[in-house]
Amino acid sequence: MKIFILFLSFLVLTNVYADQLVLLRDDSDALQARVDVIQRAQHEILVEYFSVWNDDQSIGGIALLMAAAKRGVKVKIIVDALSNTVPKKTFAALLQEGKDSEGNQNLEIKEYNPLSFNLFKATHRDHAKMIIVDGEVIITGGRNVGDKYFGISRVRNFSDLDLMARGTVAASARENFISTWNAKHTKKTKLGQYEPKRLNENYCGRSFHDHYSDDCERSRTGAIRRVNKEIDRIHAILKEIMTIEDDDIVIPNSNRDWFAYSYEQNDIEFISHGTQTLVSEDTAYLNERMMDFIANAKTDVNIISPYLIPTEELYNIFKELLARNVRVRIITNSLRSTDNLFAQAGYRQVKPYLIKLGVEIYEYEGPDTIHAKTAVVDDEIAMIGTYNIDPRSAYINREIAIFVKNEEHSGFINELNMIIDDFRSNSTLVGKNKELFNQELELAGVSRFKRAILKSITFILPWIKDQL
Repeated sequence: MKIFILFLSFLVLTNVYADQLVLLRDDSDALQARVDVIQRAQHEILVEYFSVWNDDQSIGGIALLMAAAKRGVKVKIIVDALSNTVPKKTFAALLQEGKDSEGNQNLEIKEYNPLSFNLFKATHRDHAKMIIVDGEVIITGGRNVGDKYFGISRVRNFSDLDLMARGTVAASARENFISTWNAKHTKKTKLGQYEPKRLNENYCGRSFHDHYSDDCERSRTGAIRRVNKEIDRIHAILKEIMTIEDDDIVIPNSNRDWFAYSYEQNDIEFISHGTQTLVSEDTAYLNERMMDFIANAKTDVNIISPYLIPTEELYNIFKELLARNVRVRIITNSLRSTDNLFAQAGYRQVKPYLIKLGVEIYEYEGPDTIHAKTAVVDDEIAMIGTYNIDPRSAYINREIAIFVKNEEHSGFINELNMIIDDFRSNSTLVGKNKELFNQELELAGVSRFKRAILKSITFILPWIKDQL
């Protein structure tokens, strides 16, 4: 009887503490999930993104964060100081409106590594992408904040993948976020002419330089007018989101249970590079984990990486794996599908050597750009995150990832393998068994302008290769 009770207790504890995972491959699901977790937040929303765009869909997401702050939820946002395109006047509008009925400033914004006189630090960027709600739910993966990350852009979209998780991994991610939030290189966003003190009616005091006061007042009232216009824009977009139409992309206040058909996993971990300083080889903890993750493969390494420029360390790991007959498969962007010609130039230099080693390479055909970052080793352990196979992700940028170890009867890695296979089905085999394939297709559909830019970049590669 005691053994039976202990067994039941084990089952209960397992179910209580197991993390629940959902893969977000579909663009509309990825967008709806974000709307839902924001609207259901009770206490806290932590947001960190490399790239935030100024399109209506992105501002709509920010408007939902503002609405959460108005109802008393604490909202903290970290954006990369160089890669977001949201204007300062929009940030000023959000901060002005991000207060509850009692005037508490519930919405805060910080920037990762603003530009300074130390240009050697300028290339260190925050490439993390995550939203954490109430320390219980996290959404992370390849998607930034912008219409093209959710299949809405009229030009070119990114084909991407996210992971939504509930449980201990979200709590770990929260600790990581707070550590980054409090780091010296993460600073309160500077609003310039839109700083609250500059908008105050007493800011432009009269002096013996009357013309200066007049100029100051004109500048102040102009800034106020622009901020108010942004406030109107944000509220208009929020109203549109909350008004249900038949052709709406997302549904407000959805009752969807995202974890009704989730995978339960006990062995899951959140890992990032160091948080308290800008990333260096000494604090590149995620890179160390990635190298161990790949190096310990026994039979198969299956990777998607938009950019493929292995460090010398990873190149040697591939060499060792292939020497003991471990299969290494990688899907990456073709010249036709890539959004980054600098990375493509670096990839084209190493591509022949990787194929000569025996790496099996597939290039994505498009018309969209592959942006997912994931890997599966031996069908036993998987990684989903922001890490690309390049020196920048290895040693320079802030990166994050979630590692999941497969468990008996879990279909998580099976589904992830199916998603990788789906990407592969829209890719062209360019190297296998140490042989080149389909070389005649390499430049098909690539404009002369794009080819010319690529060629010009190759001349400067020796000086920038460590920054790719």
